[in-house]
Amino acid sequence: MSKQLITLALCHALPKSQQENKKPLWLPLIPLGKFGGRDGRNWNNADADAVITNTQLPFILDADHASEISADTTELKIEADHIFGKLELNSQGQAAIDDKRYKYYSPAFTTDKNGRIHAFVSVALTNKPNLNVPALNSEGGNDNLANLTKEEIFMLAALLAALGLAADADQQTALNTIANLKTKQPDLNSFVPKATHEQVVTELNAANKKLADINKAIHDKAVEVAISAAISDKKIAPADKDYYLAQCATEKGLEDFRRFSAE
Repeated sequence: MSKQLITLALCHALPKSQQENKKPLWLPLIPLGKFGGRDGRNWNNADADAVITNTQLPFILDADHASEISADTTELKIEADHIFGKLELNSQGQAAIDDKRYKYYSPAFTTDKNGRIHAFVSVALTNKPNLNVPALNSEGGNDNLANLTKEEIFMLAALLAALGLAADADQQTALNTIANLKTKQPDLNSFVPKATHEQVVTELNAANKKLADINKAIHDKAVEVAISAAISDKKIAPADKDYYLAQCATEKGLEDFRRFSAE
């Protein structure tokens, strides 16, 4: 199967300096399942285990998918609905995070013609995000995001996207947007008065009941005709009439009885 190389500018945020955090540098690369970017492209990480198996380790971390090697990705794992990569930084990569030259990183991977991900190729430092994930090393109010869990960061990213805000929007911008939404007057043309809605529902229910009663009366008459004809033709005994009435309670039951009595 032919593969197509996709360079994906995911809006994943870089962590704060490893000098402040001596734990292994594990970064979320792509989510599990289907996902897309701001540019409209969509992909499917349908089999994360296969992606990990297909990926040749280690693969590099460079600058904007260019040749400047800043780190090697040495391990992959599945956690928190994402594939994570473990980075071993060199001096260039460490400096890029420490001095905030780059705020985000994005993986490059191969896919088939349907956008199903096959394997990772590299990871790049970038300042051109594609998904709404907050930056951890941004200037100003987002610095405290470094203390959040991965789940909290992803939830905050989803909230910012739902509000239509940029990935690095600060807290005040988000609060102002929410306040504006709360005070915004609804478009009355998009709503039906409650009393009108309830009246329409009542009338619709009454019409449906009337139609159901008519259909039942027609069905019961057809059953009576079919069973009376079968008794007259000595296909069934008069004593069994109640049994066959119950069997003909549905349209299918009536059809089955008609086939039986026609034999």
